[in-house]
This record gives sequence, C-alpha cells and structure tokens, in this order.
Amino acid sequence: MCIKAGVDEVDSVKALMTMSLNALIAEVFDKDLDELELSLSLTQDLGMDSKKKQELTDLIGEYFDGLAIDFPENDSLEALFQTVVNSEFEAVSR
Repeated sequence: MCIKAGVDEVDSVKALMTMSLNALIAEVFDKDLDELELSLSLTQDLGMDSKKKQELTDLIGEYFDGLAIDFPENDSLEALFQTVVNSEFEAVSR
C-alpha cells in the first residue's frame, strides 16, 4: 500500500506521523479516531489526569525517538501535533 498526502514525501511523512499520534491519543483516552478534533484540550475535554499524562508521555517517547512533551504548553491537540511533527523535522531544516 502506498500513501501520499500533500505535495511531496515530507508532507506524506508528516501525515503518517499525525495519524500515528492520533492513534496514540485515541488509545490513551479510549476514544474513536473520528471523535478527536484539533480544538480539543487534553485536560478539559479529554480529562487527562496524571496517569493518562504518563501513559501518553511514555507512548510519545517510544514512538517519536524519545521526544519529551511539555504538556502545559501543548494542552490542545493542535499544539501537541505541531510540536511532535515539527520536532521530528527540526534537524532537517537546519
């Protein structure tokens, strides 16, 4: 199977990363993928407590090369997605 999203390979990789992160969030918060929207807050809308925060932290670190997330700065799904995807391409853009 071949997946293409966007205009080039970088866009396709970013789309795959977004889908992976979406799946992790759905797993941690026991939600269907179609229930997740970028405007949702991890704490207010999804009810992230310390246990879920640790689980999400561990999964993100495992799937995204040890990436550590500052959750107060990334409480919305949109901010979290931008942080994760951008961090993976930070070294490439330098």
